[in-house]
Amino acid sequence: MSLPASRPSLRPSGAFRASRLLLVACAAVFAAQSAGCGSSASQGPDAAAALASIDARLRGSFRLVRFEPEVPLEPMLTSMLEFQYAHLIVRFDGKRILADSPGLHVDRAYEIRDPVWDRFKLISYDEAGIAYEALCEFSDQGELIVYAQTPPWKGVAMLRRAQ
Repeated sequence: MSLPASRPSLRPSGAFRASRLLLVACAAVFAAQSAGCGSSASQGPDAAAALASIDARLRGSFRLVRFEPEVPLEPMLTSMLEFQYAHLIVRFDGKRILADSPGLHVDRAYEIRDPVWDRFKLISYDEAGIAYEALCEFSDQGELIVYAQTPPWKGVAMLRRAQ
């Protein structure tokens, strides 16, 4: 079976890599600087307080609730993603993102940038140092909404505080 020319084919190792990138985009997905946070565009006590506030709210464990890709996923990746909804836990510790579910483990450095109220930029780095950007915000219900900006997992994820 061949895929349309507009869609790249994924080898099995590509599918696994893609699922790992999903976590990086979601969450998931951020080289930490002082106290685990990066610098913001502005400087001074207000910027430091905003960064500390976001860092405190982000720390802890979240469960992946939903991911809406910008480009529809292939059936195999769709079922891998649906399995993650019940199992994937993402933990932020101030320096690293740890995402775990059966058969999947991701450990990445991250930094927080440009905090404004409930919104901020989250940058994660893979083993090769490649940066993945996401714009994030806390909803009124305390959920973390992640707008992943870096292909191949561009889309919107929702994470809910794990109980």
